[in-house]
Amino acid sequence: MRIFLRSFLLSLYRLRIIIFLFLGTIICGTIIFQLFYHPSFDPQFSGDIIDSIFAILSLLLSMEIFDFPHDGELIIKLLYVIYPFLGLIIIGFGFIELGMAVFTFRYRIHAWNEWLAKSMKDHTILIGLGNVGTRIVHELKEDGIPTTVITKEDVMKTKTELVEELLEDPNIAVVFGDATQISVLKQANVTTARALLSVANDDLVNFKIATKAKAVNRHIRTVIRSFDRDFAQKVTDLFDIDAAISTSAIAAPAFVATSFEDGIIQTLKSKKGDTEFHLVELELSSQFDPIKVGFLEEEYEITIVAINGMAHPDSDDEVESGSKLLLLGEIHAIRTIKARFCT
Repeated sequence: MRIFLRSFLLSLYRLRIIIFLFLGTIICGTIIFQLFYHPSFDPQFSGDIIDSIFAILSLLLSMEIFDFPHDGELIIKLLYVIYPFLGLIIIGFGFIELGMAVFTFRYRIHAWNEWLAKSMKDHTILIGLGNVGTRIVHELKEDGIPTTVITKEDVMKTKTELVEELLEDPNIAVVFGDATQISVLKQANVTTARALLSVANDDLVNFKIATKAKAVNRHIRTVIRSFDRDFAQKVTDLFDIDAAISTSAIAAPAFVATSFEDGIIQTLKSKKGDTEFHLVELELSSQFDPIKVGFLEEEYEITIVAINGMAHPDSDDEVESGSKLLLLGEIHAIRTIKARFCT
């Protein structure tokens, strides 16, 4: 339903020049008619402004509701001669534009998203709608972050439902094209974007897109996907790319940690050194007296992210027996917590 509403709004947007020209023609013609057409030319003319408006509308439609002013001044005679042709031109172009906007669905998609993308400010640009890109765009959508997605047009055939879902969201614009082209990046309004995430299935393509985005907007934060861990390290060290994430490097520690411990959701590597922190969900089954969050965090060198679904607990909040914890810590700390509180 929203797509059709957008199509209607787009039709009005495309017709804005024709509409303004039509209204301007009516206003100017009405003023001239009111000033220079006299009741003596046609007794049916009362001299009211309403009569003048109807007279101009009729002339634009090549009709005359009042007689030609044979004894009138030149300007009112020219009005009778010019306005029928002017109306034919304006209405003709209006129907052509309306037909293009209403009956050409592909045109509507491109035009609407081009307009929406250009209106985006402080938004995130996402390149690629593969498995990773699809998950990212859903995350951005859930967080309500204004997003412009750049993808190839053939994705309409393989991911029709996803594209239609994105088109339904007023916070998401979809630009079809090759993101390695600066012109396409500019269609996504890269000059005012806050961040760019390039997650195509090619390291060099992601690198090229990020560098071109930086060339247009040096303040934009660029994050690229990289299959090669060494490549990811080099491009962040040598080039003006904010982050290059190796999906395999992220996944490997998670596989290893999960093979030894249950409940691990995500594994993160510290930027300082090779320390790995694991996000894990635990249910404290042992019987114990309530313990303050601050004491647990200090004693076991962990961070408690949530208690029973309540995020960001205070240090004075208490952890009780049977609580479900979402915590972040090193593997040895997690094992100590499980041995003490989960047996």
